[in-house]
Amino acid sequence: MINIETFYLIDYENVHGDGLSGCQNLGKTDNIVIFFTQNAKNIDMSDISNHGSADVDMIEVPAGKQSADMHIGSFLGYLAGKFGKNCKVVIVSKDTDFDNVIKFWKQKTEIAVSRTVQIKKKSEPKPKPKTSKQQSVVTNKSAVKVNGTKKTKLNQEVMQAIRSAGYDASVANTVAQIAASLYGDEHMLSEVHNSLRDRYTDYLDVYAVVKHVLSKYSDDNTSKNGMTTVSSKDKTAINSEIQKALSKAGFSNDIIKYVASTVVKNLGMKNGKQQIYRTVIAKYGQNKGLTIYNYIKKYI
Repeated sequence: MINIETFYLIDYENVHGDGLSGCQNLGKTDNIVIFFTQNAKNIDMSDISNHGSADVDMIEVPAGKQSADMHIGSFLGYLAGKFGKNCKVVIVSKDTDFDNVIKFWKQKTEIAVSRTVQIKKKSEPKPKPKTSKQQSVVTNKSAVKVNGTKKTKLNQEVMQAIRSAGYDASVANTVAQIAASLYGDEHMLSEVHNSLRDRYTDYLDVYAVVKHVLSKYSDDNTSKNGMTTVSSKDKTAINSEIQKALSKAGFSNDIIKYVASTVVKNLGMKNGKQQIYRTVIAKYGQNKGLTIYNYIKKYI
């Protein structure tokens, strides 16, 4: 089996140390290539002191407009020629001009290339300790007969979403199997949510990745008026996660409590997500409100 090498091309002058977030989870087939100029601030070696099992290479390029961009684009071409489809390239930059370069190489070669603003590769979610009453995935006996083709497609889309979010293959396989086994259940979304909750301590992060995929394949327990049922247990868990996320981001207690209560109040409501967004923006203004919303949107 051919090992796929992954190269993270870091536009350091653009993303600085933030772009290296998550490098501690990289493996033996990962490579970090940092492109920097004299104009960039000094590289803080603590940003890459723990880079997992990945190789690290630092390339200084001449200072000048678009200098780093041109060198990164050139290096991408070198990788495409050397590895082709046996290589995955991730450009770490906020510069959207790279998107045209990415589109070009995707059309010309089979290389897998994308852009992100942080490495943020995730490791295996921490499993919950096993209990005497082992949880298992159980399908609803009253579920309608499922379409095999759609079930297979659901499995594939869930796996792709999980891998794209940075989780490894074992997590992708597990989550995809859970989703596929529950396809056709009248409460598929909530059942998948509960199965992940029973398996992982950080289940909300995992569920947030696949929720949009699941929604395509199930009406879940949506009623005719567009509302969904959210259990008290789930509301408490989401409230706690939002408070932790906002606290970690440095927001005041007043903001944390107000935003968390706003979210819980609107969970399951028709257009609840939009209402949460509008309420937060109205309360804290466009800039600050949007910043707050970006911290909480994955939990909604």
